[in-house]
Amino acid sequence: MSEIPGHSYDQKITDDTLKKTAASILTTVREPLLILDSDLNYIDSNSSLLAVFRLDSKEKFAEIWNSESGNFDELRKALSKQLPSGAIEELPLKLGASKDSSTNFLVNANYLALPEAEPDLILISFSKNTNSKIQEEKDEHVEKFDDIFSQAPAMICILNGPEHVFEMANDNYYHLIGHRDIIGKPVRQALPDIEGQGFYEMLDEVYQTGKAFRGNEMKVNLEEEAMGSKQAYIDFVYQPIKNSQGSVTGIFVHAVDVTEKVISRHKLEKSEQELQDLVDAVPAILWISKPDGENYYLNKKWFEYTGQTAEDARDFGWLQAVHPEDQDEVEQNFKIANAERKEFQANFRLRNKNGDYRWVRDSGSLKFNSEGEYEGMVGTVIDIHEEKLKEQLVNEKEHRIRTIIEEATVATALYTGKEMRISMANDAMIQLWGKDHSVIGTTLHEALPELEGQPFHDLLQEVYTTGNMYWGKEDPASLMIDGELQTNYFNYTYKALRDESGEIYGILNMAVDVTEMKKSKDKIKESETRFRLMADMMPEKIASTDADGNFTYFNQGWLEYTGLSIDELISNGWFQFIHSADKKEFNARWNNSQKTGEDFEMEFRFLNNKKKYNWHLSRAEAITDDNGQVQMWIFTATEIQKLKAEEKRKEDFLKMVSHELKTPVTSIKGYVQLLLSLLKRKESTDLLGIPLETSLERIDHQIVRLTRLISEMLDLSRIEKNKLELQKEEFNLNNMVKETVQDIGYTNTQYDISVKEEIACTVYGDKDRIGQVLINLVTNAIKYSPNSQEVNIRIFKSGEDQVSVSVTDHGIGISKKNQKKIFKRFYRVDGKNEETYSGFGIGLYLAKEIIKRHNGSIEVKSEKGEGSEFTFTLKLASENN
Repeated sequence: MSEIPGHSYDQKITDDTLKKTAASILTTVREPLLILDSDLNYIDSNSSLLAVFRLDSKEKFAEIWNSESGNFDELRKALSKQLPSGAIEELPLKLGASKDSSTNFLVNANYLALPEAEPDLILISFSKNTNSKIQEEKDEHVEKFDDIFSQAPAMICILNGPEHVFEMANDNYYHLIGHRDIIGKPVRQALPDIEGQGFYEMLDEVYQTGKAFRGNEMKVNLEEEAMGSKQAYIDFVYQPIKNSQGSVTGIFVHAVDVTEKVISRHKLEKSEQELQDLVDAVPAILWISKPDGENYYLNKKWFEYTGQTAEDARDFGWLQAVHPEDQDEVEQNFKIANAERKEFQANFRLRNKNGDYRWVRDSGSLKFNSEGEYEGMVGTVIDIHEEKLKEQLVNEKEHRIRTIIEEATVATALYTGKEMRISMANDAMIQLWGKDHSVIGTTLHEALPELEGQPFHDLLQEVYTTGNMYWGKEDPASLMIDGELQTNYFNYTYKALRDESGEIYGILNMAVDVTEMKKSKDKIKESETRFRLMADMMPEKIASTDADGNFTYFNQGWLEYTGLSIDELISNGWFQFIHSADKKEFNARWNNSQKTGEDFEMEFRFLNNKKKYNWHLSRAEAITDDNGQVQMWIFTATEIQKLKAEEKRKEDFLKMVSHELKTPVTSIKGYVQLLLSLLKRKESTDLLGIPLETSLERIDHQIVRLTRLISEMLDLSRIEKNKLELQKEEFNLNNMVKETVQDIGYTNTQYDISVKEEIACTVYGDKDRIGQVLINLVTNAIKYSPNSQEVNIRIFKSGEDQVSVSVTDHGIGISKKNQKKIFKRFYRVDGKNEETYSGFGIGLYLAKEIIKRHNGSIEVKSEKGEGSEFTFTLKLASENN
């Protein structure tokens, strides 16, 4: 099917229309009704639905529907599975507000298609499933849906079969087509006057393809004896009706008359074009400047008069048409007027297209926006070469004003004298006031008494007194229209009019109704407020800029991080908070993104309110219009300081592992190379002179050290994966301690390791793992006691059913601040020579985890330079007296 201009399948309807349509249906039908959107989200329901499920509010039903506490899963599944292929009819389901209380229902559901609506609404009805009343309830259901058709605010009808035979139509549909006899007749017979307008073909296409069709502002011409010729514009949808097998059986038609809206828009477009034509036809040079004084607009009269091109007059190029002797003075005065925000007026010689210089008067008035910001000047250039011509120009000006007022489609009026008498007012202004032409000749006070108490009379008197033009931007005005006080919003101007002597004699008033635009802007502001509220609640730092990269918004995360107000951040941006080492790369990347529109991403450091730099991952994405032009940038900054710190810890750990593993391997390799060189020199003549035993003992010591390091790493991996297995049994703690000390003594013969037994006992646990803890504590005592060879071990009872083992050394000791850290992974005590205190820094971490898995505890007591005492405590299995 060819596409009809102005129509599509993707037109959208406003939320307000959706709500009104839903409310209209719900208030009409008394049986339980539920309305969902196409995503099965709750939209609305009637009071009958609440009563049948014994609920006191729609909010409560919406909460139950969207949660798992209700008993609506089967209904959701049926809607998702069956509804896309056809309506659900008399589906028996057991439903309830909770899973403990439910009732048998017969459920009917179908899409309720609306013009421009996306997604469609789903209408669901519920009736109790009792065998004796099933047919009665079906009839009642049909009757109530007839009520919906007849009372719905839109134009609705149902067409049946491939010939599109009228089966039902509501009063609004009859109002559109005239009260013709259409029921039981095919569309082509009932409405022959729409032939050739595309409607027959659209209906055939929908019936054949099963796809809905939406039309937007479609023009329809109707001819009927009773009503004569009629032209209307409608928004409509042709929705296929399918049976349970998915075959199309008919078409549901839903239409809305938008004739008034279309006609109003056409009038507005025509008015705008006429206004543009009027401006171009004004026989005077008009110009508009930017705030810095550069040329923004010159009407075509300037180019006709001077012979310049648009490129010649660009920026300050128009000065080249000024006489060389006048250029400097005109340029200086014009720039001063802009800088000091005062009106500009100058007489100078201007070259015309024939090369002749003629005297002109250039006048400019200040232009401000609704926020009071200076936007530049609006001015005129008038040829005053001859006094007579000046008089003619004045008369022509008055005539031009009268012509503008009478013919302009923009509301225009002229008030004269201090009493503001209405000398002229065009039809648009009279209609805006809600009055008739009898007001012309009366004062504004007499014609519009409802303006008393509103600011307009005072503004008029101020303009009449000062001569300064007043620009109203979206100002509210309450006017008595059709006997009712109505408030609308207007853009308007009050321009003082002067006679030949320069005295003010009246005011020209032009106004445009911008009520709809104001409402739209208010909705946009409301949406922006919601966006900012959500942005303030997000943990990330969010900011936005305009297309040029100037910041316009910072969320609460930025305010809390920097300690500055949003105004301070907008004025200065965040560049001041970037670490100096990162600024160069940031500027390069950001400039590239601005030039290309590509996304920005970089890690760099930001200064917080505590004067500390933290790492952040910052991203920026450009928001573009339909033409691909960048409109704004959205920035996010996520703090990654902890990730950076973790990366640093991993890097340090890898360096430490490399160092710790390389040291014993290097030592082993050195001793092996030494022995090999000695053996080669001796040539097997005498092995007694080679220090085999000493070298092999050192190699064995390094292998034990290497094995312990690897074992610690494996245990660390097992603990992190929670796979450290314990082989628990009951064993003699005293024997384990003495055996462990004996093994350590073989490789540390120069140390005096004493064991004091104050209790003999057994414990239940993994003997090897607890021995590993003791080995770690004793080897640490030896390692961190470079100037002492004494280590004391004590076994004592520390509670009613607890035994403790302490290991005491007389070494370097541990400071108070480090005692909380030594049981953490990878922590190593700092020393003057790192080689003296080798290791991964995981031994005490492993010891703590092993004791913890035995439901025991481990602690340390130490003073810097006074040695340390480590004690682990376990639960007694039995005590031997």
